[in-house]
Amino acid sequence: MIRQLDFFFYFRKIQKIIFGVFISLGLLFLNSCGEKEDPLPEGFDFVTDFELIPYDSVFVIWQGTHELNLTPKFFGAFGDEITLEFNPSIQYFIDGKKSSNPPRIPLHQEKEFELYGKIGRIKSKTLKIRVIDVDPKTYVSKFKASMADSTKAPYAISGRSFVDFNASIYDYRGKEFPENEKPDYKFFFDGKVLESLHRVPVLRSGEIPFWVEIGDKKSEVEILFSRELPDLSRKYSLPIIFHIIHSGQEKGTTENPSQEKIIELLHETNEWLQGRKSSQLRKGHNQVDPNLEFFPALIGPDGFPLPEPGINRVFSEKNSYLYGDEKTYKYLFDNMWDPNNYVNVFVMNVDGAGGFAFYPPLSDEKLSRFYGFVITKRLNTFTMIHEAGHFLGLPHPFSVGKYCLNGDGFMDTDSYNDDTKKTKSLFKTNCDGEYFYPTNVMDYFPSVHNSFTLDQVNKMRSTIDIGYFLPTNVNPNGRSQSKPWVRGVFDPGVKPIE
Repeated sequence: MIRQLDFFFYFRKIQKIIFGVFISLGLLFLNSCGEKEDPLPEGFDFVTDFELIPYDSVFVIWQGTHELNLTPKFFGAFGDEITLEFNPSIQYFIDGKKSSNPPRIPLHQEKEFELYGKIGRIKSKTLKIRVIDVDPKTYVSKFKASMADSTKAPYAISGRSFVDFNASIYDYRGKEFPENEKPDYKFFFDGKVLESLHRVPVLRSGEIPFWVEIGDKKSEVEILFSRELPDLSRKYSLPIIFHIIHSGQEKGTTENPSQEKIIELLHETNEWLQGRKSSQLRKGHNQVDPNLEFFPALIGPDGFPLPEPGINRVFSEKNSYLYGDEKTYKYLFDNMWDPNNYVNVFVMNVDGAGGFAFYPPLSDEKLSRFYGFVITKRLNTFTMIHEAGHFLGLPHPFSVGKYCLNGDGFMDTDSYNDDTKKTKSLFKTNCDGEYFYPTNVMDYFPSVHNSFTLDQVNKMRSTIDIGYFLPTNVNPNGRSQSKPWVRGVFDPGVKPIE
């Protein structure tokens, strides 16, 4: 009997121990489940900061609550934006108190909320969300006068330009009113109220003010710089030679274009350069025709007439030449004709570029690199005009890299960054983030490539006036002539531009 009691008490003791172990394991399991964190995406270890981008940050008084639409942006230690596979779970705080995910705010009274998020130990920048008591249809938070999308460069030509303007009026959220919902306003140009903001004639030169008025409030006054058109009546004519590089293909094929194709390209180019070519797409209002032309050279370097005016066919065992390779530039240098007598254009297959050119020399000292330009056998007219612009001293109007700068130094072209620009159909953004309609010949795509500005035309014509290694036989205004051409020692350090 005693042994039975001992066994019973021993069994009860073991039962309690086992039960306690199960209880402990269960609590441990539940506790671990409660503390388990949501998985973090790959690359989150590099995140040191983040901010919350609201779809809207201002709301009008209303009944009930509103769910906030927030998009997180993540950054590394050096301010570089980091893209993650998915957004990690965020704990939101409103006015220092935990909020739901997504967060909600009450709309029944005017108030400013402070909101931030936390992911582990990383806290976002604080975001301010406002509820205001205004009429959303008529309340104006700000407004301004600006050039319309044809260009954001405030330049025009007296008696020639027709300019488009825009009245930018912003609602309670800071977003621009659609055109058909804008509150009443008046737009002033040179002190007079405009009935229409489209194709406004510019009738005088000088600094012309324009601004917007809404009620008794007036926007900042902007200035349109209007200039007189200089005398561009003198036409510049330059003899050109097309060096067609082929590998023995029959004349008249794509690889060895016919004389008719070259003459057609030259005709189209001259039509554009002299303003005789109409365009179905609108031109820039600051557009000016350069009034220059290229004509086929008639006499070769040996003094004899060319079998095909303006054409020199060159056999090469190489079918294609690499852009960026100094061997390509050396080949051009070795095979160009006297630049004092010819504009040298090479027609060849190019890997890595649709065409390229070399800027004008800065002096008439010994020439140690190629001066001319290259087009491919597609014989594209706009490429021809674009490279001719570089050949006569025009840079691209855009910048590249991290910063948005004035790429060409001309004030009447639109400044943008070709690496960071945003595009929408044919539109692109300038350095202020505003969309404009690109028309400049020296742009990259997207652009309609049908306009030079006055500053650009002045630069091209001044390059011809200076005349370093250019085939200009006349001597207007006592400009200096190039020295007799001597082919110097090739300098591989001089690079072209596309």
